[in-house]
Amino acid sequence: MKRPLVLHITPHLPGGLGRILLSTLKFSENITASFAHEIVITDEKHLTVKSREMFSKYSDCLHIGKNDSFIKEKMDKADIVQIEWWNHPLVNKFLANFPFPPSRVILCCHVNGLSRPSIITESAVEFSDIFLTATKATRKHPLFQSEANVRHRKKLRYVTYPVNFERFGTIQPKAHDGFNIGYVGTLDYAKMHRNFLPMSDAIDVPKIKFFICGDGFDKKTVELEAQKYPVGKFQFMGFLENIKSILEIIDVFGYPLNAKHYGSGEQAVNEAMYAGLPVVAFSNPAEQEIISHDETGILVDNEQSYTEAIKALYLNPAERTRIGMNARKRIIEHFSPLQCFQKLESIYKEVMGLDKRSRTFKKLIESNYASGNDLGARLFIESLGDQGLEFLQSYKSRGEGSNADINKIISEAEIEMKMVTKGSLFQYLYFFPDDAFLNFWAGLISQADDKVLKRQHISIPKTTTQCFEKAAHIDTKNKEFKFYLEQSK
Repeated sequence: MKRPLVLHITPHLPGGLGRILLSTLKFSENITASFAHEIVITDEKHLTVKSREMFSKYSDCLHIGKNDSFIKEKMDKADIVQIEWWNHPLVNKFLANFPFPPSRVILCCHVNGLSRPSIITESAVEFSDIFLTATKATRKHPLFQSEANVRHRKKLRYVTYPVNFERFGTIQPKAHDGFNIGYVGTLDYAKMHRNFLPMSDAIDVPKIKFFICGDGFDKKTVELEAQKYPVGKFQFMGFLENIKSILEIIDVFGYPLNAKHYGSGEQAVNEAMYAGLPVVAFSNPAEQEIISHDETGILVDNEQSYTEAIKALYLNPAERTRIGMNARKRIIEHFSPLQCFQKLESIYKEVMGLDKRSRTFKKLIESNYASGNDLGARLFIESLGDQGLEFLQSYKSRGEGSNADINKIISEAEIEMKMVTKGSLFQYLYFFPDDAFLNFWAGLISQADDKVLKRQHISIPKTTTQCFEKAAHIDTKNKEFKFYLEQSK
C-alpha cells in the first residue's frame, strides 16, 4: 500500500535542518514508518556540495531548483506540504507569492520565534493548518498567550528531534590534563553571548582550557578577540561533523547564549547531555525547556553566576557525575529516533484528518510603488509583523519629508538585525540588491555602526554614501533618499 507523502519545502539544507531532514528520510525506510518524504529545494545556488554528499543516498527524494509548475504539481499530489520555516527571504517570498494549490500545510518552525528578526508573525500562523515548533518556549509568544488568540494556540504542536545514538556509538571519557570546557555551536554573536570570552576567562580554575567547535560569520572576530588571552586557553576546532572526540575529553559543556537568540531545540545541548556531560547555560526560554536546573544541568541568570557554576563543578566531581548521568538518562528515555518520529507521525496523522484547502498569505502591505523594486522591503517588513513598525512607517512615507525620529530608531537596530544571515536586513538586501528601501535602511544603520557594512557579503555596498547613492539611483523621485545622500558626502 502506498504511504501518504509529506513534501518538505526549503530554500536549502543548513546544518541543523539538514541533519533533521536526513534523519527523517532514514526513518522513512523503517518498516514502522507510516509516511514517505520528499524534499523540494528552491535555492540551488546556496545548496552546498557537502549537503549534496550528505543526501547522496536519497537523491531520488530531492527535487532541486525546479520551476514553479513542477513544484505546484508536486504540492498538488502530496498529502501534506511541510514548509521548513524561519525568517529567510526566500521562505517568506515563497509563502507570500507562490500560488498554493489546495493543500494541507504544516509550517515547521526552526526558531523559538520570540525575538526579532526571527519573530513568529500572525500571518505565518494563520497561513498554516498546524504550526509545528521544536521548542515549547514558543508558547510564550504573545500570539499563543491571550484568550483572544485561542485559534492560534489550537494550531500549535511540538516536535522533538532525536539524538542520533548510532552517530556517537559508545562515548567513553578519556583521560586528559587540566579542566576542559566545551562549546559546540554557531560562532555568531546573534546567538552566542557577546561576553563569551571574558566570562570564560574569568573562571578561576587552574589549567582550564576551552574547546570551541563550530563556524559562523563572527568566527574570525571571536578568534581575533581570543588573542588577548593566554595562548592555548581558547582552542578553535572549526566545524566538526562528528564531535564525539571532543565530547570525550571535556568536563563541562559551557553554553552561554545571547538572551535574544533564535535557537529552539538546541541539538548541541542534547548531544552533550547524551555524552553524560553537565551543561551550564543561561536561563533563556529555549534552554529552560531542555534543562531541569540542578537535575539535568545548571541554568544561570548572569555572567558571574556562570563563572561560579563552572568553578563549583570543578570543585565537586561527584556533582558533575550526578548531573551528567541524569542528563544522559533523560536523553536516552526521551530522544530516541523511533520515539521522536512516532510522535511526529501522530501529528501527521492528525493533519490527514483535515481537508485540503486553498489559502492566501495575509499581507500587511501591497505594492503600489512606482519603481516596482520594493519586494525585498515588503517581505522584510512582513517578516517582522508588529515588531517592525519603524520600517513600515519609513516605507509608507515614500520619501515625502524625513522623519528623523523613525530614522534614528532604524539606525540603532540591535545586533541581531545586523547579521549577515538569520533574517537580518542585510540578508534581505543580499537577495534583493536593487531594493531602494533596503539600501536606504542599510545606509541609516551604517551611520550609527561604521563597521557593519564591512562584515556583510561582498555584494553589499561598502560605504554609507554608496547605500544612499544606490537608493537614490533606483528611486530618483524620493526626496528623503536624495537628502541623506547629500548629507553623507
